[in-house]
Amino acid sequence: MKGYVSVSNQERCNALLSTCRMTLESGDIQGDLDIGLVCELKRASFLAQQLIKSEGDAFEYVDTEGGNALKFNAAGDILRKLVRMHVFSDERFGKLYRFEPYIDLVVRQIADAGLHHTYLSHRRAVLYGDAKVLLILFNGCVNRIRQEARSKQFQSKLKNYQRSGNKNYKELTEYVDALFERYSRLLVLRVDLGYRKEFSKTTQAEAKRDREHLFQNTRSNKLFGDMVGYIWKLEHGADKGFHYHMMFFFDGSKVREDGTLVKRIGQYWLNVITKGRGVYYNCNADKSRYKSCGIGMVDHRDSLMRDGLGKAVLYLTKIDLYMKLQAVGRGMGKMERPNSKDARGRPRAVSLSASA
Repeated sequence: MKGYVSVSNQERCNALLSTCRMTLESGDIQGDLDIGLVCELKRASFLAQQLIKSEGDAFEYVDTEGGNALKFNAAGDILRKLVRMHVFSDERFGKLYRFEPYIDLVVRQIADAGLHHTYLSHRRAVLYGDAKVLLILFNGCVNRIRQEARSKQFQSKLKNYQRSGNKNYKELTEYVDALFERYSRLLVLRVDLGYRKEFSKTTQAEAKRDREHLFQNTRSNKLFGDMVGYIWKLEHGADKGFHYHMMFFFDGSKVREDGTLVKRIGQYWLNVITKGRGVYYNCNADKSRYKSCGIGMVDHRDSLMRDGLGKAVLYLTKIDLYMKLQAVGRGMGKMERPNSKDARGRPRAVSLSASA
């Protein structure tokens, strides 16, 4: 993965889909997102962009033998599809996540217009009032969406959102490259640290305290004696609550047996840090399910493994494609870069940019 390369939205989408909830042979549930939700968000973003590009009135007023009626043009059909999407009525998203700009724009404008999906039924539109009044309401909503999308403020917001994901990926890629400049082999560990179902209501503040406790203890606990770096990402799942995706880097010349080491770290989180409230998932114990494996022992000369490691790093930034967790403070961080080869001492913890 040496050398940063910008990644496309499709690559990020593929990484996002790779994290969707699945049931493993052991019965454990792995992944944070319902695949239906991921596809719905992708569809919402696509429809929003199509609506912005559309031209002409979304609806027309026509007289028929049966009375007043609204004619749905192409843009009107797009708006109807957007209004009917369940993500717009799910309160979890507004409280925990910030949508990407296209989806956010449509959500706000539809809410401000007070639209309801029953309004946009071909059969029932006129049942809720005069068709001419509804015509002004619907076309006005579409025109405001188009107008805001053309504004400099929105374009700036869009660029900043898209830039932040690549910026984090660039920082993490350069961080891993710096580790390989210091160490010829790295034992790469991936573990998810979270909370048992009965403690899934753990707050962000409590999760942050547990994470800081863990990292503080790494300075003196022999379990982490050969650790040379780490990356962390806070996420939230409807069932899991707040949890962390962790990537630990150990000096590959001093340690082996990655699956066993991850298990010991997971047990430490469960028994010592969370005092029985926690759970963990050992990604290294099931490396066969990864198409491009970049965890385990990685030699700096092994281009295939380092490419897989790059995909694993991309995984940590994948959720930002369609929505970002509104974290209190930092949502992602890493240890400080290693010093030169003759340096001594453990690097200190730092956080990524505020855009994370």
